[in-house]
Amino acid sequence: MVGLPNNSNTCVLTQWHQLFADQGMARSVEACGHWQNVKRLGLPTCQHEHWKYTPLDRFLAHRFTPATNCTPSVSDRNSLSLTLNAYRLVLVNGYLSPSLSDNDTGLWQIEVEENGGRRLMPPPIQPEVFLHLTESLSQARLRIYLQPGKVEPRPLYLLHISQGSEDQETLSTLHYRHHINVGAGAQGQVIEHFTSLGSEGHFSGSRTSMVINDNATLSHIKLAFESRASYHFSHNDIRMNRCAVVRSSTFIIGPGLTRHQISAQLNGEEADLVINSLLLPSGRDISDTRTYVEHNKGSCLSRQLHKVIARDRGRGVFNGLIKVAKHASHTDAKMNNNNLILNRLAEVDTKPQLEIYSDDVKCSHGTTVGIIDKEQVFYLRSRGISLENAKKIIIYAFASEVTRAIDNESVSAAILTCISDSLEKVAT
Repeated sequence: MVGLPNNSNTCVLTQWHQLFADQGMARSVEACGHWQNVKRLGLPTCQHEHWKYTPLDRFLAHRFTPATNCTPSVSDRNSLSLTLNAYRLVLVNGYLSPSLSDNDTGLWQIEVEENGGRRLMPPPIQPEVFLHLTESLSQARLRIYLQPGKVEPRPLYLLHISQGSEDQETLSTLHYRHHINVGAGAQGQVIEHFTSLGSEGHFSGSRTSMVINDNATLSHIKLAFESRASYHFSHNDIRMNRCAVVRSSTFIIGPGLTRHQISAQLNGEEADLVINSLLLPSGRDISDTRTYVEHNKGSCLSRQLHKVIARDRGRGVFNGLIKVAKHASHTDAKMNNNNLILNRLAEVDTKPQLEIYSDDVKCSHGTTVGIIDKEQVFYLRSRGISLENAKKIIIYAFASEVTRAIDNESVSAAILTCISDSLEKVAT
């Protein structure tokens, strides 16, 4: 067992088992298998290498209960939603809300599987306990399909609205499970937006698997803008075939504790993958992001850029691994992690890794951790800019390398607004 068999862990597993048992006869064989893996793996502790910098004590101290029925109004939805020219689907506490969603989804084909579904989902690339937990507890799975050769210019916008409990010791528990299949030669964009109705705490589990077929293109954007009292654990899988193109960007600004993992397999020659992320931990937040990329065929390209802006006592964690298989010659892979620390007590822990089993490859990784450059501040102040605004300009410039990679101006503007709100009180 990964976790130590103490009374606290046993109590939490008992509560999770009750959530699983409450599903009754609706449980699928697949869900049962994932629950067995939850029991086998147990709860991780800081003594485990992959959880060394992400303590779960505060999270596990809560009492876990099923999310109650939540019925946001249209005005609630509009206030939480981004203004986009997109097809909008609204999910509330783990379930699709038809009354709040658009009837028209364009070329996107949507299928909802209630009670966990009966058709098997793709197996996980890098399984871990919270992935299995989401798979076992998710009740309404969303299958998203874009037919071969179709080009959908309008994005599919998935707005996830979660509501917590007023009892601070209780965590409403809810899980989202999506699967995206982009047919050969098709092109599309999917935006996942996670937000909270109110400031109460909740525990959100999220898992999205993606299959990008030959010559297909997918742009995927994830925005985790939930309340500070919430906890967000997610895992995305990307499987790419020949000449597939994927652009994946993740922005985590809000939840008090997040653990986001992206696993990718480049299974066809000349696949092209870009993974970017931006984390803004503040207060006592912990934002943990992990990537795992397998180059299984030759002549593939992958690029990664991950940035953390940590302030107050916030902690950012990055762990990335690029693995090049024996016959994946002519691989071109690069991973960079750049971090900006705004306060003396802020912290960043980073570990980029390469695992190469093939010759004739071009692979590199790098990481930087620094503070705001005083010479840059001096230059801006000499132009009549206040100290606080000078620091904000430098921070925005640091973040812009990631936001510029998004080809949707409305989403970029929303991210910059969130950054501005988060950094409203930059220490002088």
